[in-house]
Amino acid sequence: MELEEKDKLEGKTQILKSNFLRSSSWSFTAVVFRALGGLTINKLFAVLLGTSGITLLSHFQNLTALFTLLPNEGVNRSIMKYWSDAEMTEGQKKRIFKTGLWVTLFIFALSFGLLYFWQGEYFFNRFIVELTTQQFLLLFIPSILLMLMSGYLNSVILALRKVKVYAIINITSLFVLVGLVYLGVKYGSVDEALLSFAAGYGLMAIVAFAYLMFKRRSIKLSFGSPDAESLKKVGKFVAMAISAIIFGRLLDFGVRDYVIDLYGLDRTGLWQSVAKMSTSYLLVFTGTVGVVYYPKMASLIHNQVALKSYVLKVMGFVAFVSVLCLGVYYLNKEFILKLFFDNGFERAAYLVQYQVVGDFFCILAYLLAYLLSAKVQTMKYIAAQLISALIYVSVISLLLKTHDLEALTLGYMWRYIGFFIILLIFNRRTLFR
Repeated sequence: MELEEKDKLEGKTQILKSNFLRSSSWSFTAVVFRALGGLTINKLFAVLLGTSGITLLSHFQNLTALFTLLPNEGVNRSIMKYWSDAEMTEGQKKRIFKTGLWVTLFIFALSFGLLYFWQGEYFFNRFIVELTTQQFLLLFIPSILLMLMSGYLNSVILALRKVKVYAIINITSLFVLVGLVYLGVKYGSVDEALLSFAAGYGLMAIVAFAYLMFKRRSIKLSFGSPDAESLKKVGKFVAMAISAIIFGRLLDFGVRDYVIDLYGLDRTGLWQSVAKMSTSYLLVFTGTVGVVYYPKMASLIHNQVALKSYVLKVMGFVAFVSVLCLGVYYLNKEFILKLFFDNGFERAAYLVQYQVVGDFFCILAYLLAYLLSAKVQTMKYIAAQLISALIYVSVISLLLKTHDLEALTLGYMWRYIGFFIILLIFNRRTLFR
C-alpha cells in the first residue's frame, strides 16, 4: 500500500515537473524577448547618453516602481492567489477582481499624493529638466495608470494559466516599447526619453484588455463597488507589498540618490550598469519561473505533500541553471558589460564578483518569499524584508569609506544571503517536515 502511494506521488511529481517545464518554455520565450528589449534600451541610453543616461534610467525606473510595485506585489499577487485557488467560487473571484481594481486606483492616488505633492522636489526634479512640469505630468500620469492596468489584467491571464497568451502579449508589446524608446532617446530630450519607457510599458494594457474582452464569455470579469470581505483578503497582500516597497525600492532610491551626490552620475553609472545586468536576468527568472511557479504553488496550498515536492523540485532546477548562467556571466564580465552597454563600462567589471553571489541567493530567496506570500504569512514576510534591509544598510554604512563602490555590491550580497537564511527558517515546516 505504501509502495502504491509512493508511486502515485512520484507520478504526480513527474506531471508537475512536465507541466512546469512546458509552461516555462512559453514564459521563457517571452522573457528572453523582454530581457533583450531591456538590454536594447540600456544600450540605447548607454551609447547616446553615456553613464549619466544609465544612472538616470535606473533612477527613473525606480521611481515608476514606487507606483507599480505595491499593486504588482500586493493586489496582483492576491488576484493570482485567489483566482488560482480551486476552492474559490466564481462569485468570490469576481468580487476580488472589482475590489482589487479599486484598491489599485486608490494606491495610485495615494502614491502620487505622497511622492509628488509631499516630496516632489526629491523624487521628480532630476527628471523634469527640459519639459515643463505640466508637460511632464501630462505624459507621466497616463503612462503609470496604463502600467498599473497592464499588470492587473495580466495577473488574471496568469492566474488562469494562459501562459502562451501572456507570452504573445508580452512579445507583441515589446516591439512597441523598444520603438518608442528609440524615438525618445534619438529625437527627444532626456525627459522625453525617460517618459517613452513608461509609455511603452503601459501600452501592454491595451493588448491585454483586448484579449479579455474577446474572451469575455469564458473569462467573466466584474466591475462595481468593492466589498469588505474581498478588501480584507487583498489587504493582507498589500501589507506584504508595502514592506517590499519601504525596505526595497524606496530604500534603493534613497541609497542611489545618496551615491549620486557622493560620487556623481558618471561613477554611479558604473555601479548601476552592474545592477542593471542583475535586473535583466532577474527579470528572466521572475518572468519565466514566477509566472508559472506562483499560480501553481497557490493551487497546491491545501496539499502539503505535493506543495513540498513541487517547491523543492523547482528550487533544485532553478539553482542548477542559475549557477551555470551566473558562472558564464562572471567569467566573461568585461565582454558582456561592453556588449550590453558601451566601451568604458568594462571599468565596472570588478563589481561583478559580489553582485553575482547576491543574485544567486536573491533568486532562491524569492522562491521562498513566494511561498510565504501564497500562505498569506504577512508578519513573517514583513520581518524578512526588514531584517534584510537592515543588513544592507549596515554593511554599506560600515564599508563605504574603505571599499568605495564595492561596498554597495557587498551590501547587496549579504542582504540576500541573510534574506535567504531567514526565509529558509520561516519555511522550515513546509520544506523539511
